[in-house]
Amino acid sequence: MRGRDVVVIAVLLLAGCTGLPGGQPDAGTATSPGSGGTAVEISAAETPAAPAGENWTVTVVEVIDGDTMDVRFENGSTERIRLLGVDTPEPDAEVNPAEWDGIPDTEAGLSWLRDWAENAGVFAEQRLAGEEVRIVTDELAGRRGGYGRLLVYVVLDGDVFGQQLLEGGYARLYETEFGLYDRFATAEGNAQAADRGVWGFEKSA
Repeated sequence: MRGRDVVVIAVLLLAGCTGLPGGQPDAGTATSPGSGGTAVEISAAETPAAPAGENWTVTVVEVIDGDTMDVRFENGSTERIRLLGVDTPEPDAEVNPAEWDGIPDTEAGLSWLRDWAENAGVFAEQRLAGEEVRIVTDELAGRRGGYGRLLVYVVLDGDVFGQQLLEGGYARLYETEFGLYDRFATAEGNAQAADRGVWGFEKSA
């Protein structure tokens, strides 16, 4: 396991000890990025060997698809978030089999990916809709993506939801830099080896 995984996992494991990573702020209310409020800051001084980052307690108000949700902050503001490090199949014509190892660019392959786009959305809906979760940024990845969405890990009951998507074969690893890359790559590799979820196309043929 690489050093960066140890560092970031140490932060996320706090969810099992304090309920959510980083704990609660001593004063003030955690609010939406850019809204003028104060987020909970995870710093090396407060958490030994932890990367700098911010986290907020939010409520998931709508699941858009398997990797995108709308959340409401404690001050009532809302943001659209994008899960860090994972990509679920697109539910429409934009789905690209070339991004998915072992899925052919055929009507059968396209249909398979669309089915798993729906499955990923249902899984996210069942797990996250209406739930209070902690969202955590990663300074390696940056705060926002190309579409302006907030890039975060979602932590619920001590589990990182993106990793659950990978373990269940609902998503692929997104090839970009982020703190939990090695951990997520292992989860994806295990799902592929087991032909789990979207990776079971050949067995379904």
